[in-house]
Amino acid sequence: MQLKKTVTKKDAVMINLGAIIGAGIFVIIGLASYKAGPAVIISILFSGIIAMFTGLSFSEIARHVAKEGGVYEYAKSVVSPSVGFVGGWMWTFGNIIGISAVSLSFGSYFDELFGLNYNPVILAILCIITFMVLNIIGIKNSAKTITVLVIINVAVLIIFIFSGITKFSVSNFNDFIPHGYSGIITGTALIFFAFTGFSRVTTISDEVINPEKTIPFAIITSIIISSILYITVALVLLGLKPYYAYSTSSSPLTLAISSLKSRYLDIIISIGGVTATAGVTLTGILGTSRVLFAMGRDKELPEKIGYIDKFSTPDIAIVLSSLLGIIFLIFVSFGTIVEASNSSVLISYIIINFSAIVLYYELKKTSSGNGMIKSHYFLIIPILGISTIILIILFINQYSLMITSIILTVSVVYYAVKSRFYKGKPVPGHSEVRAFGRIMRFSKEFKRNKT
Repeated sequence: MQLKKTVTKKDAVMINLGAIIGAGIFVIIGLASYKAGPAVIISILFSGIIAMFTGLSFSEIARHVAKEGGVYEYAKSVVSPSVGFVGGWMWTFGNIIGISAVSLSFGSYFDELFGLNYNPVILAILCIITFMVLNIIGIKNSAKTITVLVIINVAVLIIFIFSGITKFSVSNFNDFIPHGYSGIITGTALIFFAFTGFSRVTTISDEVINPEKTIPFAIITSIIISSILYITVALVLLGLKPYYAYSTSSSPLTLAISSLKSRYLDIIISIGGVTATAGVTLTGILGTSRVLFAMGRDKELPEKIGYIDKFSTPDIAIVLSSLLGIIFLIFVSFGTIVEASNSSVLISYIIINFSAIVLYYELKKTSSGNGMIKSHYFLIIPILGISTIILIILFINQYSLMITSIILTVSVVYYAVKSRFYKGKPVPGHSEVRAFGRIMRFSKEFKRNKT
């Protein structure tokens, strides 16, 4: 069985938007607003710019290495299998932890919407299991579901914006930077959790139609749209209530709209919270399972993880990523898993930016590059990407960084031990699943330069 190319340009954009417009805008934006004050608008702008640096690095690699597996395949093809494995491992576990955080938010919004008084953890587990099954029965079904969820999310946010403008208070912005510039950077570190979804489409390259053009378009478009939405929502959020009102709120949009005293608006915002967090959970399982699948296909992980079922989906990888999400959900607190997810993904983004630098110099030797990477000024992008990501990491709490350090250490030790004792077929430097046309020519030139 092989993966089928069914994801269109519209699907790709929706998958990325579904991964970005979720817990960040319905949950994290409240905490970020408290940390940064009204200057959270600057934090969001910074997060979008930082995401764009790494997004452009992703895009340029995608033009030359269009393969299933995201960070894992990109870094493996451009740098080495070992770097690819570590980058893929960090991205995958960061997003699996993210599935835990977002599904927990889903449980809270779902309980609030229907007044069930259930434990949010139980609802979160049911959410993960539901989307695990949906992922197993085919990516096209997942893409259609994500499209519906994104449309609902955007509609809810537009209603929030236009409703909130009616009671907007400019005086809430008087103390614009209450916690100094460190508060802005802390807010940036928190908000970036939402933007990490921009790379989701890179994990399904083998299922995307014309990935060399579709993936860069989806990355850049989704970052621009979500940045505009986040900034507009933050303005209205802080216009309705002062920043310190959101210090302990797990549903800041609901708290903000309560100023209007409308039960109907409360219900609409809760629906948006449910659909947004559901969309991120769904795309999270979709993305992480594809990276696990790619590793299993290359025998970096047990080979069965690379198995494709009758629905042309990697069902074992899907089940594995879902189970790991449930485990983190049960044993780790919400705040910790948010920042641990963030820092793990940020490590993988450093690797992607480094890979873009390596690719630039390799293509420069062969004069075979296309797109932005042909420019002499392209190097500025990945260098700024690495620098700004390191700045964000410095503002993540130590306990979360400790979890990330453990995950990083485990990946390095696992790969070292496996390389020392595994005597099977070497990991292919270039995927055999999808290599034709321009990609095949690049692969041949790349291999010649490395020998």
